[in-house]
Amino acid sequence: MKNYYALFLLLFTISANYAQQTPQNLFVDKAWVNESEEWSDFQYSGQIVVSTTTEAGSLRITNYDFLYDFCDGRAKFSNKNTYTSAEFTSPRKIKTQTDKQGVVNSTYEGMLVFQKDNDYYSVVAVITILEKGSILGLKMHVKDASKEYAFSFKPAS
Repeated sequence: MKNYYALFLLLFTISANYAQQTPQNLFVDKAWVNESEEWSDFQYSGQIVVSTTTEAGSLRITNYDFLYDFCDGRAKFSNKNTYTSAEFTSPRKIKTQTDKQGVVNSTYEGMLVFQKDNDYYSVVAVITILEKGSILGLKMHVKDASKEYAFSFKPAS
């Protein structure tokens, strides 16, 4: 009986640890923007960093130029540094599909929230995470907007 208890405890511990996703920082290697059904390179200054969280679909994005462009500068912050980072919260999975190469495309709808001190702005965003073992890329756009962005990430070293 003691062996069964130890085996159960071991399996429970392994499954709990295996089920947890470890947060990671992903650094954008290349970026594209889709305007009027045509993809082109998106030039940005500074590094775009996407930080994953333990909740599926939740992300933190850091880069002033990209986030300002993503929201078309609509938020009128008293502190312009509020555009530096935004968090994708309350993700609701819309669909999941796997392509021929085995890449899983998971699409989420949620709120992209900018918040710093008294400044607050949020927008409904749609984000598609492309993964095959690890996250390969990301596509995102403001809901009901035609401009879409796509990113590929630098390989983990």
